[in-house]
Amino acid sequence: MWRKAILGVGISLVGLYALFQVGYYATSYPTFCGSCHEVKPYVDSWKTSAHKNVNCLKCHQPAGELGKFQAKARGLNYVFQHFSGDYSVPTRATIFEQNCIECHLGDDKTQTNAIRLANTPKVNHYETIKNSLSCLECHRETGHAVDIMLSHDLKSAK
Repeated sequence: MWRKAILGVGISLVGLYALFQVGYYATSYPTFCGSCHEVKPYVDSWKTSAHKNVNCLKCHQPAGELGKFQAKARGLNYVFQHFSGDYSVPTRATIFEQNCIECHLGDDKTQTNAIRLANTPKVNHYETIKNSLSCLECHRETGHAVDIMLSHDLKSAK
């Protein structure tokens, strides 16, 4: 009896995980993100940026399988905000700078054209990282020329 229960739970978990993966990949492209009017200006701006060939989640999702769950949980919150109109908790497009570092150190083998930190003689990026300074202090508009703090929604609300 216990074996059947454990087997049933195991099969259910595998099935749910497979279903999650299908949903994850279906909702992880800029065209999907841009289908929401709040995000459209960012996607449009991204299309002309230096990172136009980098998927949104490369920057906006923590690494690993748990990062996928975290990103999609945030996405569900954004959907809730969109349909309910309840923006009492500000929407933040979190940047996971570890992903910037991984890519620009050359550790991310899917991004072979990324400029390497070692090849930037004007700035000591290693010192910047060591001092826990944000990449966004100098590279705020790298992914988007549109700044969330100056978005059209906030301008129109004034």
